[in-house]
Order: sequence, then structure tokens, then C-alpha cells
Amino acid sequence: MRFRLGLLALAFATCSVPAWAEPTGDSTTPNVPPTAAQTAAPTPALPSFSGDLAHALETPGLPQSLAALGLDPASLDSFYKSRPQALWVSDQGLTPNGLALLNALGKAATAGCHTVDAAVAHAQALSPAATGPERVELELTLTGALAEAAFAAVAPFEAVTKSELLDRIDQADLPGSMASLLPQEAGYWALVGSFWKHLDLANEGGWPTVPTGPKLELGMKDPRVAALRARLAVTDGALADVAEPDMFDADLVTAVEAFQRRHGLGDDGVVGFKSIDALNVPVGARLQTIAYNLKKRHDAGADWGDRYIMVNIAAATMVFVDGGQKAYETNTVVGRTDRQTPELDSAVNRLEFNPYWTVPPKIARVDLLPKMQKDPGYFAAHGIRIYSGWEESAEEIDPEKIDWFSADAKAMRYRLRQDPGPENALGPVKFLFPNQYDVYLHGTNHPDLFVKPARFFSSGCIRLPRPIEFAAIVLREDAGWDQARIDSVLQSGVNTPVRLARPIPVHLVYRTAWVDDAGNTQFRDDIYGRDKRALAKAPTITISQAGK
Repeated sequence: MRFRLGLLALAFATCSVPAWAEPTGDSTTPNVPPTAAQTAAPTPALPSFSGDLAHALETPGLPQSLAALGLDPASLDSFYKSRPQALWVSDQGLTPNGLALLNALGKAATAGCHTVDAAVAHAQALSPAATGPERVELELTLTGALAEAAFAAVAPFEAVTKSELLDRIDQADLPGSMASLLPQEAGYWALVGSFWKHLDLANEGGWPTVPTGPKLELGMKDPRVAALRARLAVTDGALADVAEPDMFDADLVTAVEAFQRRHGLGDDGVVGFKSIDALNVPVGARLQTIAYNLKKRHDAGADWGDRYIMVNIAAATMVFVDGGQKAYETNTVVGRTDRQTPELDSAVNRLEFNPYWTVPPKIARVDLLPKMQKDPGYFAAHGIRIYSGWEESAEEIDPEKIDWFSADAKAMRYRLRQDPGPENALGPVKFLFPNQYDVYLHGTNHPDLFVKPARFFSSGCIRLPRPIEFAAIVLREDAGWDQARIDSVLQSGVNTPVRLARPIPVHLVYRTAWVDDAGNTQFRDDIYGRDKRALAKAPTITISQAGK
């Protein structure tokens, strides 16, 4: 069955990722007579393979063998007729670049690019390359697998052929070519695998819809339950072949809860209108969401390394990766729709215990002024001081001497600053990183919000539920900051800034689709409408499963 899906036509951006392994050798070696060891073991030159590679695909059976691995013999034939020299193989077997490519392809396959599984296994088996024909087949297999993986990675959002991707290989810079064609992030390849799985689902007809109506829950018997069961049998493991398909049983509750968790809904196992809406999003729309998230990650192209903080705004979550492993993970509260948390890259370079909160003018005018007008004692009760201006030398003003209904008060030209303490909106500690938006990570005096499925309540900053716990983790490399000292500083109530010995890169991103550690594809609502606006501006391309 030939399936065509309209997706994004967005420009390809080359990844800026670390270079691959370079071939060994030193071109600056002085011209001196070779030693005996050098004479005995010369570095092998790359064979030209001009006859072998240019006509290798005329060998009976070889094109069929490559095609059986999922590779494209026609693209390889065209590529090597114009470039007869081997790229990855020498007379001694794999070159350093060839080994780097094989390793990278293996990582991509393991992470989710399963279209190259067979080719990678075949290349690994051939890697000793003891004979000329084996070297030729290994060379062709690696190039074909590179084209296949690169196509799987970018075809969801770029109209491109495998031949065109092969043409991007620069023979003078093979490490750079590999870096530009093969993204380095395992999470990217996992999402690539999810895209093609969802495309397979679309080829098979997608998933059925669930009729709208009253909520469905455990113990109910209803014809709509059978439709729900059929829908979740496609994606979340519901049992389709049961004696009473219209009975909402315990196994169906498990499938509903799994679906709800994957879509950022409250996982109560009850199917209300929000769950129905999510269940009835068509597979084509989910494919577009995955494709656009791949596009954003591909264009960003940065290698974050093995130590960073990542906040996914769309999911309102944060993770701290240290040494390549998750060291901390938590729900957060992020900006509401009219005060959105920005996307940015920076580095946490300092934190403050017992922070002051200098109230932004808009918040002072829109949020706090009405409270003061209603209750003249509000500022005093919440430890908020009023200053005549924004300069440090500004005088403190008694709030009782201000007419809070006057034009001056409504313009809110005053500087408001909240003292440290239990009422402080930033909680016991804040984490700062340079940025033009003046946003940061901080605690809160409203811990009840973190259990909600949708956590879009802040004015743009990112709130943490257990900031003291996170501070202890962040400071564990800083001498003298053990838990006892942290507790002592907090109990003092004194504002205490701390500059980190080693700043931590921080990335605020907006991802509405990703694959979690358990291999489940996660979706989140486009709460800020950012994906929708980008998709509206982009023309569509056509992806054909048959063409792949």
C-alpha cells in the first residue's frame, strides 16, 4: 500500500556536533630517514578501487544482496562511478573513519534507527575484510547504510533523496560529513524510529476514533468501550480479543492509564473529554508533530555533552544530567500562556539562598496593585518593601503614605522588593543564569501546583518543588557546601549568594514529542501554539513509504 503524507518543507541545517575520529598520522613530521620499525610497518595507502567500486554493482547477486539489507544499489552505483576511491576501507580493513562510521551507525540503530539494523550487522561481520571482494562489499554496505540512516533522519521534514544525501559527502572531510549527516543524540534517533513506526501505523489505516459522550470508567458496559478498546489496542496494549469487548475491565484501565501518561493527562483511568480529544487526534497529526520536533532538534544540532540541565517547557519538567546519567528529575511549574517561558541556552553560574524578590513592573502593576488596593496591609503582611525608584540609592517609602488609587500608583513606578522568608515567592533558593528575559529557576511558596497534570502558572520563571534538594546536588562539587552548611545558611534567613565553581549548561526547550527512557512516545499539547504557528508558515512535502 502506498501512503503519502503532507509534512513540513523546512530547510536542512547542518548539525554542529563534535568531529568524528580523525585518521591517524602527522603531516608535519620532519623529512628524516625512516627507522627500522617504520620501514617494517609502513602505513597502508588507501587503495583506489577504481575498477572494483565503479563496476562492483555489476557483480551478479551483489545488488540483490545490498537491497536485501535495505540499501539502495542505484544510489551507490551513481555515487561510486563519480568517486571511485574507497572512503572507509583500506587494504588492511576498516580505516579509522570507517570504524567511526560503523560505530556511529551501530549507536543509531540501537537508539531507534532500525532500518539499518541488518546493514550494521552485515558490516560488523565483514569488518575483518580479508579479501578484495569483502572489502568492496564492506565499503558499499557502509556507504549505503550512511545514506539510509541520513534519509531516515531528515526525510520526515526535508524533501531529499538518498543520492542527494550521498552527494553531501566531502571526500576531503569525512569526519565533518559524517557529523552533518548523522545526528549524535540518542534521543533524536529514538524519535526517528517513532516517526517511521507511526508512518507504518498510518499505512495500516491508523487507529479508530472513540465516539464522544459521557465519561467511561471501570465497571461500565457501553458500546463506546469497545471502540475505546480497539483504539488502545493499536498503541497502548489493550486486549482486543476478549469475551466482553464493551466491558470496561481492569486491563483496559491499565491501557487507559498508560495512554494518559504518554499524553500528559491525569492518569486516573477515567476517560473524560480531554482523554477523548487526545485519543481522536489522527495519526497524520501525530506524524506532523514528531516531524516538526525532529526538525527543531536537527536544526539546533548542538551536542550538550554529558552535564547539563534541560527544562522541557511543553511538559513542565526538568532533568539534570551529570556524567552522562540522569542525576535529578522533577516536575516544574512554567509560564502561563500570557507569560510564556522562553526557549534559550545559557549556564547556571550562581545561586542565592534566602533570595530577595525584586518584583517585575508588570507583575507589580497587574498582580500586586489590585491586592494592595483591596487590603492596605497586604505588602506588610507579605514582607514587601516599597522604594521610590529602581536605583540602589532609592529611599524606602511607607506604604501607608501612598494613595494606591492615584495615577502614580497605577503607573507603578516604585520598586517592590520582597524580603527572604516563608512568604517569599521564590522560596528558599533561586538558581541564576544569564539571559535577556530575566528568568531563572527557583523554589515557591505554592507547592500544591506540582501535582497537577498541566503546570502553566508562573510568570515565565521555572519553579521547582524541592529546590533545597536540588541545591545540594548542584553544590556537591563546591568545597565547603555540605548539607549541614546549607541548612545553617537557610536557618539564618540571611541572603547568601554562591557562585558555582563549575557552571552548569542549561537549556530551555519546547518539545511536544519525544521518546522516554522506557521507549514510549510522549506527546504534549502545543500549549503556547508555537508549533502551530510554525506549521502554518511551512509548505508541505510528501513522504512515500514505498519510496523509502
